[in-house]
Amino acid sequence: MKALKILLLTLFIFSFSFSQDDLLPPSFFKANREELMKQIGNEAVAIFYSNSLKTRSNDVEYRFKQDNNFYYLTGLEEPDAVLVLAPAGFAPSILKVAGRATGKYYDITLDTIKSDLKIREVLFLKERDSLREVWTGKTLGTKGAMEKLGIQLALPIEEFKSVIRAIIFSTRAKTIYFPYPTDCYKGSLKDVVETIESIVNSQRGRLQFSDPTPILAKMRMKKKDEEIRLIKKAIDITAKAHRQAMMSCEPGMYEYEIQAIVEYVFTKLGAEYPAFPSIIGSGENSVILHYTSNRKRINDGDLIVIDIGAEYHNYCADITRTIPANGKFSPEQREIYEIVLKAQEETIRLVRPGVSFVELQLKASEIIADGLLKLGIIKSKNEVNKYFMHGVTHHLGLDVHDIGIPGNLEPGMVITVEPGIYIPAGSECDPKYWNIGVRIEDDVLVTETGCVVLSSDAPKTIDEIERLMKRRGIGNEPID
Repeated sequence: MKALKILLLTLFIFSFSFSQDDLLPPSFFKANREELMKQIGNEAVAIFYSNSLKTRSNDVEYRFKQDNNFYYLTGLEEPDAVLVLAPAGFAPSILKVAGRATGKYYDITLDTIKSDLKIREVLFLKERDSLREVWTGKTLGTKGAMEKLGIQLALPIEEFKSVIRAIIFSTRAKTIYFPYPTDCYKGSLKDVVETIESIVNSQRGRLQFSDPTPILAKMRMKKKDEEIRLIKKAIDITAKAHRQAMMSCEPGMYEYEIQAIVEYVFTKLGAEYPAFPSIIGSGENSVILHYTSNRKRINDGDLIVIDIGAEYHNYCADITRTIPANGKFSPEQREIYEIVLKAQEETIRLVRPGVSFVELQLKASEIIADGLLKLGIIKSKNEVNKYFMHGVTHHLGLDVHDIGIPGNLEPGMVITVEPGIYIPAGSECDPKYWNIGVRIEDDVLVTETGCVVLSSDAPKTIDEIERLMKRRGIGNEPID
């Protein structure tokens, strides 16, 4: 409890004192590998593969983004790699026998490993290529992976097919854990996936095969202190982007201009990516939950749902605010907004260890139903799903919709609380409420006794928003 209080104090005092050297240390990933090996036991081997580069068009590729489970276990930010974890360990000598490379190569590669020390982790990745690095920059290679990532042994990716069977059989594994392949079939790891599948097909009955995702979900849903610091940094960047969007917004702008302001702030403050496509939905687009086109002109009188999140060192934020384009909520907009705000605040007050996601959903739905009933927008509480049709919470971490397992809240979890009301044109209610969409979302850390709202720097009350929107922002400056 004392340690968590110290962490929270540190977060709020030093949230913007980080520099770009605040990357997670190799010890963080090593601890994750050790925990996973503990979970699967000595009679298992686990195999994980990275993402591959994906083609955008012709010979242009999308910017690379690592598979988050792979990153969580390795810290590697390169494509076309495979991690093998063997808790029981195996003798280095089997690699010299099974590998395609010369014995001399393995003598050099293994000279840092004592002959009597069993190997429990192997990372297969691309070796360095001086010609390729002229075009795309330096990579780690096998030597760099061992030195910089703290991996026990790294080998060229080409060796995987030759040695994986020897690793599995020498450890006498009974279960092989590997994530079910998706688009790896189309990438440069196709041979790796096919090799694993051939083992699956040839060893049915002798070996069991299982998906490790549930184990990783349980590990990832409770954040370590280092992770919470990075999530808080992403959140603080996102809150500043919201403030600039509020100050800059005015009728006549386009939604993409707000997006540009938001994503400029992300980059300016060190975030590597938006955590997801920025949602800037004005007017009739405010009632579309995941609207990302962002091409409409913003009209006087529109409400704008701004659902954004920075990604900082792979960790995500997810904050939503709803603002009036002209800086002043209309009476109808105010009525809907206050219902959503009350639902959110009451739901946040419920967040503490032992509470279930279902309880949070029921609380938000109850308050929204009461509010819509009083306004005559619905005739029965059972109709609330017409206008509030999504979950009120999800885990937040390496993924914006982070993985987790069913159960109650626990200390160390980071979740969102995001009720909303969406009334499209043509709804069976007074037309004055048509095209009013409101969502309010905060990021919340579950503590030992309750919770802390990590995203409180983003203005949320009507008075706070209207007051801030009177100021000028970076988006109001002309571009010559």
